[in-house]
Amino acid sequence: MARWHGDRWRRWLDDMLTSLWLLPALMTGTAPVLYALFSALDRRVTAAPTGPLRHITYVAAPDQARDLLATLLTSMITMASLVFSITMVVLTLAASQFGPRLIRNFMASFQTQILLGTYMLTSVYCLLLLTSFGDRPGTDPATASPSVSVAVALSVISLALLILYIHTLATSIVSESLISAVGKELDDGVASLTRGNADPFSMASPPDDWAENAAHVRLKTAGYVQVIEFHTLAAAARKAGVVIFLPFRTGDFAVPDADPIGVHPPDRVTPELERTLRGAVSLGVHRTPVQDLEYSIRHLVEIAMRALSPAINDPYTAVAVIQRLTASWSDLLGCNLPQGAIRDPDGAVRVVFPPVSFRSLLKASFSQIRQTAADKPFVLIHLLKALEQMSHSTVTLDQRTDLEDQVRAALEDAEREVANSQDLRDVQAQARRTLEVLARQPSARPRLSGDGSR
Repeated sequence: MARWHGDRWRRWLDDMLTSLWLLPALMTGTAPVLYALFSALDRRVTAAPTGPLRHITYVAAPDQARDLLATLLTSMITMASLVFSITMVVLTLAASQFGPRLIRNFMASFQTQILLGTYMLTSVYCLLLLTSFGDRPGTDPATASPSVSVAVALSVISLALLILYIHTLATSIVSESLISAVGKELDDGVASLTRGNADPFSMASPPDDWAENAAHVRLKTAGYVQVIEFHTLAAAARKAGVVIFLPFRTGDFAVPDADPIGVHPPDRVTPELERTLRGAVSLGVHRTPVQDLEYSIRHLVEIAMRALSPAINDPYTAVAVIQRLTASWSDLLGCNLPQGAIRDPDGAVRVVFPPVSFRSLLKASFSQIRQTAADKPFVLIHLLKALEQMSHSTVTLDQRTDLEDQVRAALEDAEREVANSQDLRDVQAQARRTLEVLARQPSARPRLSGDGSR
């Protein structure tokens, strides 16, 4: 469970990286530093009028510099408003077509954050510089002003970034680009899992009398479980000599009265332990990809579901989602999923929680797409081909059985919904090929994780 030690920080970092304010605020904070630096350089150039900087910087009287800075400031504010307007329009269109959860991906765009930060930096810098030139009489002779040259350079950079931003924005709302971005998020979650044989002693069940005899620690608020600090729970349980039972896992919506944390034996619960338990569970108003594989999976599935809706009717996007899920599943099938129990160094079970299973993740990946595309042979055939490709990556007998169940479910849906006999025969032929490939896979070891399906 060492990989989960930094998950609270990962969640915090995820919140920061998906915000539109952090990077622009940091860049804006450098404006006073630039102003102080180049104002001092202005004074140095004025004191040495024949220096080399005079020949490569802006040279003008103070009133001309004021007019230029006022023009640049107005232009930056106008362009910043334009960028915000374009961004809001694109987010609205993307949310209506691909789902509101994709707004998170747009907000996490590094290019968008850099562009907004550059505009804010340039605007604040020009504003500060304009105040300093207001103290200089217009009758002063023309002098070299490196600070004004920097303002012009920042404006040129802002204009270049605007062109790049429009290009990036246009390509980012293409369905394949969105699917690739969410798929990478899923791959990152898969990469955090361990590979190889599972520890056969890692699974555990609560004692038979825990529901009657365990003490219940209620959470203070309701919300989605974003992060569970398992190492903190395990250390606290070992110190107190108890076993902790979590009725939820990351991604679940927890309600204080319905989902209390169990502690056994109950007589060892202390106020300090209660505070530790509550502090180890982070709740929020939305799910996050940290510790939650289903988040990214459902994110992709939502794109496919909306594409298959009668209002959009875009089966090619649904097929692209299926193919992207297949790529992630090829790696996921060889990983160990959290087993539902954490043991201390002495081998004693300290934390028990609902396990995650390949069956539940497989259903989350393909069941809704299959149900929605039951009357669309084109999508069903590609779904069956995807299951055939995944069959080469299976490592357990139960994984193979889970894939076979998905194949038979797709075939049953097709036989019920597909009206054209030729289309139905095509689906049946692909289903037979997929089942034949699954049957030819070599013998595999037992299941890597508990069922845990829900």
